[in-house]
Amino acid sequence: MQESAKESNYYRQMSDLTNYNPSQREAVTFGEGPLLVLAGPGSGKTFTITQRILYLIHEKQIPPQKLLVITFTREAAVSMRQRFLQISPQHTTVNFGTFHSCFYQILLRSGRVSPGNILNEKQKKELIYPVLKKIKAHNALSATDLPELAKNLLTAIGYYKNTGDLQSSMDRLPEEWKNDFAQVYSGYEEARKRIRGLDFDDMLKECEELLQKDEALLAYWQILFSYILIDEFQDINYRQYCIVRLLAQKHKNVFAVGDDDQAIYGFRGAKPACMKQFVQEFGAKQIILSTNYRSHQDIVEASLAGVGVIAENSDRFPKNLEPCEANRRHLGKMDKKNYHVRIREFSGAKEQLQFLMRQLKDRTEGETYGILFRTNLAMQSVAASLTREGIPFSIKEHGKNIYDHFVVQDILAYLRIAQGTAARADYLRVVNKPFRNISREAFGGEVSLQALEHYYANLMRQTGAGYLRSAYDAVRLLRRQMEFVKNTDLKLAVWFVRKACGYENYLQQRQRMEQTEEWMEILDFITEEAGQYKTLREWQEAQEIYREQLQKENEHHPKKGREENADCQIRLLTVHASKGLEFDHVWIPDCNEKTFPHGNVQDTEHLEEERRIFYVAMTRAKKNLELLCLTGTAERPRFPSRFLIPLNRYRR
Repeated sequence: MQESAKESNYYRQMSDLTNYNPSQREAVTFGEGPLLVLAGPGSGKTFTITQRILYLIHEKQIPPQKLLVITFTREAAVSMRQRFLQISPQHTTVNFGTFHSCFYQILLRSGRVSPGNILNEKQKKELIYPVLKKIKAHNALSATDLPELAKNLLTAIGYYKNTGDLQSSMDRLPEEWKNDFAQVYSGYEEARKRIRGLDFDDMLKECEELLQKDEALLAYWQILFSYILIDEFQDINYRQYCIVRLLAQKHKNVFAVGDDDQAIYGFRGAKPACMKQFVQEFGAKQIILSTNYRSHQDIVEASLAGVGVIAENSDRFPKNLEPCEANRRHLGKMDKKNYHVRIREFSGAKEQLQFLMRQLKDRTEGETYGILFRTNLAMQSVAASLTREGIPFSIKEHGKNIYDHFVVQDILAYLRIAQGTAARADYLRVVNKPFRNISREAFGGEVSLQALEHYYANLMRQTGAGYLRSAYDAVRLLRRQMEFVKNTDLKLAVWFVRKACGYENYLQQRQRMEQTEEWMEILDFITEEAGQYKTLREWQEAQEIYREQLQKENEHHPKKGREENADCQIRLLTVHASKGLEFDHVWIPDCNEKTFPHGNVQDTEHLEEERRIFYVAMTRAKKNLELLCLTGTAERPRFPSRFLIPLNRYRR
C-alpha cells in the first residue's frame, strides 16, 4: 500500500532516532533474530516497544498483521494498543493481546474450543463446591468461609497446572487442606471434564499439545506471527515459554522486554529463569535500557546494585542503571538531611499511622502520593483512618474490609455482648476465645450470659458432674467482666477485652502457630480506633460509612478500568498492584521482618523474590521515598527489615 506524502513525513518524524537514547536506539533498530531487552524501572520500555513496532512496519516493511504483541494483563494489552494507535492510527491490524487471549484464538480457529466451553470464576466455584463438601462434612464448612476456601484451592490448582510443582501448590493452602489437595484436584478435574469445560490454565496446556501434534497448523501460525514482541517477559511461566518457543522456532524473531529484578509473580507460577533459558536456547543478544527517567538519583542509588537493595540478590542479570540528567545531583555530595530517601522509625503502628496522616494532610496540590503495602489487609487501617479524617483517596484493588476481619469481629462481638445487643452468633463466636469449656448445647433457648449461668447451675445440680464447674465459673467471670465493659469508655473497654478477658493471649498463641504479625497490628489498630468514638453505636455507624466508601470505590473503578483513577492525588495499593505505576512521593509502611520479607523465609528463592518485591516498591518513587519501620516495645519487640541494612545512611 502506497503512503501519502503526509503519512511519509509523519513516519519520518516518529522514527527520528534523535528521540532515543543510545540503548533505546539500538533496541528499536535491531535487525532479525532474538533479542532480550533488559528494561529497568522508569527506562521507557513501553516507548521502546511501540517504537520498535513502528520501525518494523515502516522501515522493515513488515505487514502489521504479522506482528504479535503479548502482554500479561488485558489492561496492559489495551493500554499498549492505545499508545501505539496514537502514533500510528491506521495500523489497526497489529495483534495485541494477553497470552491467554492469543492462545485462545489459536484453539478457537482450530475448532478445539468454543466460547461456551470457557469457565468463568463463578462456574469454577460451582464445580468445586460439591467436591469440598464431599471431602469435609458439610457442617464443618462455614458458608462465609467456603468462597474464600474455594478461591484458594482454585488458585493452587491453576498453579499446579502451570508448573507441575505439587509441593509449592500445596504450600498455598491452609494447613488442614494440604493433605486433601490431590483429592480436590481429582474431583474438580472430573467435574470439569464431565461438562467439557476449560479454564484459563487448561487453554495453555491444550494449545501447547495442539501445536506439538499438528505440524501443518504450527507452520500456519509460525508464518502468521513471524515477529513476536513480549512485554514484562520476567513474568512468563514455563508453559507460556514453551508455546512461544514453538511459535518462534522457524523465524526466531522474538523481541522480549523485561527486568528480572522486577519478577514478583512467583505465586502465579512465573519463572524468571525462563529469561536465561531464552538467552541460552535462542542465542539472544542482550541490550540494557540503562537510563532511569523516573526517579531522583538518591532513589536510584538506594535501590540498585553495588550499594543498594537489589545487589543482595545473586541470581540476576547484571545491570548498571543511572538517573537521567534532570534527576542527577548538581550540587556535589548531599548531606544526610537533604537525601531524597529516608528511613523513619516508630515505636508502634499508632505513631506510624499518625505520621502518615500528618504527611497526607499537608500534601501539595498537583503532586501524587502513593502508600504501598505488602498485603491488602495492612492497607485497610490507613484507608479507614483517611476516611475518618475526611482525606480523599483511592484504592486500586478490591480487598477485604478491615472491619470484616475476624479479629475486629471478635472484639465487636464482645462489645455487643456487654451492651446487651448481641445475637446468638456473637456468643458462639467468642465464648471460647479464650477457651472456657462452654459447649454449643448450652445455647438452646434464651441467649444471654445470665441464661448461660443458669444452664450450667441446673446441669450441675442434676448431674453432679464436677467437670461442669470450670464452665460455670468461666461464665460467672465473663458476666462480671462484661458488666465492667458496659460501664466504661470504648477504648478502655477494648483494652479490657484484650487483657482481662484473655483475648490477646488467645490471639498470640494462635498467631505463633500461623506465623504472622498482622493480627496483633489489627488489634492495635482497633484499640486506637475505638478511642475516636463515644459509643459503640457511633463507631459502628462510622464503619458503615467506610464500607460505603469502599463500595463507591469499587463501583467507580470496576476491574476492567481501575486505571481511570490515576489522577487521584493519594492512592493506596499493594506493591503487586503498583507495578507499572509511579508517584512523586512514596511511603512504604511496616518495613519490618515478617512483612518485608513476608512471613518466615524458608529458602533463598523465596527471599530473593521478597527482595524484588521491596525493590519494585522503592522504584515507584519519583521525587521522595520514605521507608517506615517499627521498633516495637519491650513487651512486643519488632525488628527492622533486613532489606534496610544497605540503606543505613538514609536513617533519620
